[in-house]
Amino acid sequence: MRGHVAKKGNNYYAVVYEGIDPATGKEQRRCHAAGPRRSDADRLVNDLARRRHDGDTTVADRASLGAYLTERWLPLQESRLRPRTYRSYKSVVELHLVPRIGRIRLAKLQPDDIDGLYVDLLRDGNRRGKAGGGLSPASVRYVHRVLRKALGDTHRKGIVSRNVAVQADPPSPAATAEPEAMQVWDAAELRHFLEVTATHRHHVLFTVAARTGMRRGEVLALRWHDIDFDRSTITIRRSLAEVGWNLQFTDVKTRTARRTITVSRQALDALRHHREAAEAAAADSGEPFDPKGLAFAGPDGGPIHP
Repeated sequence: MRGHVAKKGNNYYAVVYEGIDPATGKEQRRCHAAGPRRSDADRLVNDLARRRHDGDTTVADRASLGAYLTERWLPLQESRLRPRTYRSYKSVVELHLVPRIGRIRLAKLQPDDIDGLYVDLLRDGNRRGKAGGGLSPASVRYVHRVLRKALGDTHRKGIVSRNVAVQADPPSPAATAEPEAMQVWDAAELRHFLEVTATHRHHVLFTVAARTGMRRGEVLALRWHDIDFDRSTITIRRSLAEVGWNLQFTDVKTRTARRTITVSRQALDALRHHREAAEAAAADSGEPFDPKGLAFAGPDGGPIHP
């Protein structure tokens, strides 16, 4: 296969000869965007020539982007990602990538196709019927991250010769509107909240969250054996999250998130009284108390929906 490098504007392209068109009798050439560096274009020409010479007809020569993402890439990610992250990737693929550029063959996907996708999403990518019709720049950047990850995996495995998403231009961070400042209670407001919820059935849960800084899912996943009453500590090992319509316990993400924290006297006293009440309730019902059970459970003993 013959090929050469061409420059158009500020970018270089690998131009490869692909034979004679039987319908017209003319030579067929295809341009592959390589980015702003001549060296990348040279490598791309050589790589494409080697593949063709070796008779390398990869998945990319046959499969569409949509088929590859849904049939090969996503199933592999399900076993590698946290459930919520996988569901987010799956949503991006099914809602935004497959309907708009899914029919394009992997081998023919170009940065211009991806740039067009981002323009479309900014204009009318919202599938939830909100005013404006378009996704926010931040949401489009997330679509870009998912697509770049997927195409990066195909490049790493030799399925495609390059990751064309690298040459695409997602909305810049500067295009994202300034986020609204987070509204938080001051100490007096928090004390007032704890006072007026003193008789609420989740008052101890509110107290622990307020006095430890634990995330909502971490508090709801707390088990009795995670609490050391003698040392006044709580060890955070997992979290409760909603994935789809299901509740799932997951290990906390990082070594920093897996931590042991010191608990204040007020929070520890509240937990101690809460445990005593749980033990008494178990005794009244004739059921054994589970020291490894949830510290905060629903009436059926299962987790409380976050």
